[in-house]
Amino acid sequence: MKPEKEEVEWIKGMKKRIEEEMSKKEIDIILYWKGEMEKLLAKRPESLATLQIEMQNFLQRMQNRIKVLKNALPK
Repeated sequence: MKPEKEEVEWIKGMKKRIEEEMSKKEIDIILYWKGEMEKLLAKRPESLATLQIEMQNFLQRMQNRIKVLKNALPK
């Protein structure tokens, strides 16, 4: 059976809405992590070693968030 024109239009519209929502969410996520990185840089660490530790902590937070999100996905 061939889908009707209305169904095709509805599907296209839903696809566009989903893509727009995903783009908005991606922007929000990138802005969040950008802000976190700016906070890290604003601290003005005393040494390179301190900066490295702060960056490792930052990366660990990102890895933890990825784990949480992956575990929340339906299997």
